[in-house]
Parts: sequence; structure tokens; C-alpha cells
Amino acid sequence: MTSALSHGYRSVTMRRPQIDCPVTTPLFRLLAEDLRRVGPGAVNGLTATRVGIAVAVPLLTLVALDRLEWSAFCAFGAFAAIYGRTLPRRVRAVQQVQVSLALVTAITTGTIAALSPHQTFWIVVGGSLAAMIMAVLADVWQWKPPGGLFAVFAFSVCATQADATCATVLIAAALGTASAAFAILVCSIGPEGTGPVPQRRDVRAHLADPATVRHAVRHLLAPLLTGSVAVALDIGHPYWGMVASIVPLTSPSMREMAFRGAHRLIGTALGLGLTAAILAFHPGEVALVVVIIAAQLLTELIVMRHYALALVFITPLALLMGQLVHPLPAGDVVTQRGVETLLGVVIGLAVAWATRRRPQAKSFSPQ
Repeated sequence: MTSALSHGYRSVTMRRPQIDCPVTTPLFRLLAEDLRRVGPGAVNGLTATRVGIAVAVPLLTLVALDRLEWSAFCAFGAFAAIYGRTLPRRVRAVQQVQVSLALVTAITTGTIAALSPHQTFWIVVGGSLAAMIMAVLADVWQWKPPGGLFAVFAFSVCATQADATCATVLIAAALGTASAAFAILVCSIGPEGTGPVPQRRDVRAHLADPATVRHAVRHLLAPLLTGSVAVALDIGHPYWGMVASIVPLTSPSMREMAFRGAHRLIGTALGLGLTAAILAFHPGEVALVVVIIAAQLLTELIVMRHYALALVFITPLALLMGQLVHPLPAGDVVTQRGVETLLGVVIGLAVAWATRRRPQAKSFSPQ
């Protein structure tokens, strides 16, 4: 999920001499240009509808069964529908099956971690390992969207389950699998996709590639450091910061990572305002589910065009899902999410800069 940012810098002519800021002025100008280019026709409405149905049906079924405490299992399984949006039907199904296996594994192992008396440890360490593994798999199999965001999110949220038992683990695996299978079925409906088919890769050579290793290390270190700092500061919900820390890492350059981090901060801030407004009405569980479904649909309509604007809906989507499982005062939810997002973006960018590829020094040989 990348934003359509151009990277050309342009000086501003003024009547009197003025020092032009080489960083902030172009950044804000580019973000403003991105915002003006957003439109409802930027993406395929059919794709958004498929994802909306894949998320809505399992959640509404849980509403009917009065089992919304299982909503995370279904929601994360349904996220398989997000992958391979534009691929031909058969190729899309193969990619979504691969992703489903990764997501169901994250859901199941996360729920197993919830059985431990050391949940916080497993949220940070297990979530970071899940992010790294899924990032490598996404690199090798060329999943779109790339990275390990959904793995760390699924593992860590499921690891927070209260009073989990062995039966909860079986329920998590079954519901995650069923939701993923339903998502794949829904995504098989409609015309063929026209996107380019990923080319086969030499897996062994790709895993040995320094770029792949660097990407894996970043996906391990960024959430691990962020989660550890969040726990040390006793902020609460360390996985919010962990998710934010790996968001910039899928971008190809430090400049684009910085832009993506800025999008995360701006969009989250606006999304927190929307979340606070929704929670001010004290909606019931059914109302929360309806808002979550609407937020997912709006996210899919926007996310491929403008990441910051999509986060206006992604933020309440994520927070309201949490409210279904562990209701908290609105003020605590908004404050903790804001602080952890800032912490995660800063640490994620710092890890990316520290592990950046350095130019090799040219050797000098006397003539």
C-alpha cells in the first residue's frame, strides 16, 4: 500500500531573498498535492466490495450468534481478501491461499501465546518474529501488499485474549480458516484481473540476497525495539506501536519511508479525531460492527491512492475492533494510539536509517 508521491524539489521565487527549507517545504507541498489528487474513481470498486463482503459476513454472523469476542479471529482471516487485488483469478487464488496459511498461523500461534502468563513478552517477541517471517514470505512469493504488517497485528491482538483456553485456540484456528476460505471464495467472483503475474523466483538465491536479509532484519528489529520501549514506558497496547514501526519499511528509499511515516502520523491524528467522535455517542456492539464494515469498505476505496486519507478510516477500524474485545475509556484509547504511533514511526525510520545500504568506498590504486 503505497501512496502516489512524486519526489521533485522545486524552489519558490519570492520578492525578497528568503532561505528555502529543503525538507519541510517540499514535504508539505507534496502531501498537499497528493490530497488534491484523491478521487472516488481511483481504484476498482469491485475490489473494495469483495473485501467489504469478506469482512462483513463473518462479523455479522458473530453478531447473530452473540460471540463478538471471537471477532478478531474472523477479521484477520478475512484480510486474505486484501491480497492480489488485480491478479488474474487463478493466480489471485493461489496467492490468497498462501497468505491465508500465514494469517491463520499467526492467529493460532497468537492465541496459544495468550495461554501464557507472560502475554506481554510474547506479544513483543512473538509479534516481531511473525512480522519478520511474513515479510520474507511476501518478498519470496511477491505478495501485494508486501511486508509483515498483518502478521504482527494478527498475532499480537490474538495474544491479548483474556481467559484463553485450549478450546479458544481451536476456535481461533477454525474461524480464521473459515473466514479466509470465505474471503477467497468471494474474491473468485467477477471478471478476470488484468494485473501483471509475478514471475517465478529462485527462492534460495532470493533468500541469500543482502536486500532480503536487510528487509528481514528491519522487520524484526523495528517492532521488537518499539514494543520493548512501549512496555518499559507502560503505555499500553505495545502492538499499536509495533505495527506503526514497520509501516514505512516496505518503501524502497529513505525519502519514501519518511513520506510514508508522515502519512501514518497525519492520517492517524485525523483518524483519532473521528474515533473520539464515534465513541462519544457510546455505540453498542451492533453499531460498532456496522461502523467497522463501513470503515473497511472506505479504506479499500482510498488506500491505493492516498495512504494518509485511508488512515482516517483505518484508525477507527482498528480501534473499534479492539473495543469489541476489550472496551476501554475513549480517552485512553485515543491517547495510547497517538503516542504509540509516534513512537513506532520514529523507531521504524531510525532502524531503516541505521541499516541503510552504504555506498562502497572506491579503492585507490597508484598508476
